[in-house]
Amino acid sequence: MSMISRRTLLQLAAGLPALAAAPAIAAKPAAGRAKTYVLAHGSWHGGWCWRPVADRLQAAGHRVYAPSFTGMGDRAHLLHKGITIDTFVEDLVQVIQSEELNDVILVGHSFGGIPISGVADRIPERLAHLVYFDSIVLQNGQDAFSVYPKADADARIAAASKATNGLAVPIPEPLPAAWGFKPGSADEAWVKRRLTPHPLASYTTPLTLKHPIGNGRPRTYIHCTQPELPVLEQSRQLVKSQPGWNWVDIAAPHEAHITHPQLLAELLLGLS
Repeated sequence: MSMISRRTLLQLAAGLPALAAAPAIAAKPAAGRAKTYVLAHGSWHGGWCWRPVADRLQAAGHRVYAPSFTGMGDRAHLLHKGITIDTFVEDLVQVIQSEELNDVILVGHSFGGIPISGVADRIPERLAHLVYFDSIVLQNGQDAFSVYPKADADARIAAASKATNGLAVPIPEPLPAAWGFKPGSADEAWVKRRLTPHPLASYTTPLTLKHPIGNGRPRTYIHCTQPELPVLEQSRQLVKSQPGWNWVDIAAPHEAHITHPQLLAELLLGLS
């Protein structure tokens, strides 16, 4: 695997604002070297959140797919109680199969790390690399709340019960500090306008894996360090306890794909 240097990562950590004009990455890949990226979003988000990174990857000549999970983002009108983590796995599998994609670099941010493991379990032959971008990592039979601090899980269940009779977890207010948005900033406003409630059952239904995490595909964990997101600590420890993972620290907050899109795009372009 080819990775950009740590020094370059630190230099890029200043990043570019998410709403900057033209992407800075403009070099076209050599003939036949175009990559395919499928980007899976996290809680409350939709495919829209990848726009700052997707623009840069596409400007470099690569194919990018950033679907919204059922009931979220531009598919919020499909919200219903039958949505489980299997629904989200199937959402990604269907994009890859219906678009006839191969050698996919599959990226999961935050909660999105859960369904990408499910995809690898089912169709590993379609994948070139799995990228767990500051994400949750589960073992077979666990659900998202299995690895959350109990207080956080209980708070989300209570909020869903109060706001939607248990259907979906409402948008957090204020946004978590670890996301890295400056209050009143353009980035914060852009995100707040687009967040949608998150289907509760996708947190509480277990992920079924028939194979080890990643199913033999190359795996990279991107750890956002400034600041760390506390609810990911158990996932980070799991990754560190297992062989075969690539680990990258980046000096950026949890929402680096929005706050530091240049940094993340350069890192993804360095993967093979």
